[in-house]
Amino acid sequence: MVPFSRRNSGGRSFDFLGFTFYWGRSRQGRTIPKVKTCGKRLRAKLRRVNACARKIRSRKPLRQIWEVFRSKLRGHIQYYGVSFNIPAAQTFLQAATRILFKWLNRRSQCKSFNWAAFTLFRQAYPLPSARVYHALY
Repeated sequence: MVPFSRRNSGGRSFDFLGFTFYWGRSRQGRTIPKVKTCGKRLRAKLRRVNACARKIRSRKPLRQIWEVFRSKLRGHIQYYGVSFNIPAAQTFLQAATRILFKWLNRRSQCKSFNWAAFTLFRQAYPLPSARVYHALY
C-alpha cells in the first residue's frame, strides 16, 4: 500500500508500471491524479535505442533501419500514450530521432545527412506522432 490521497498530496508520488503517478491540477482547477513516464524508464529506453542504432547502422540498408526505428517508436508511443503524458512522449521522440541522426552520420567517413536533408527524409517517410492512445479521464 502506498499513501496517495488528495488531502496529503504534498509532493507525494510513486512509480508503477513505468509511470510516475502524481497529483496535479485539472483545467478547472481541481486536484486530480496524473501520470507521466518514469524518468528512469525513459533514460533506459533511450540507452537501448542508442545501442540498437549503433549496432545496425552499417549492417542494414537505410530503409530497413528506418522501419525498425519506426516500429520501436510506435511501440513506445502506444504504451506511454496516455492522458497527461504527451510531453514526455514527444521528448522521447525528439531524443530518439537525434540519436538515430547521429548514428546514421557515422556509417562512413563522410556524413550521410545534414539536418535539412534528414528533415526532408523524415517528411517523405514520416515517424509516428505522439498522441493519446489510452484516455484515463
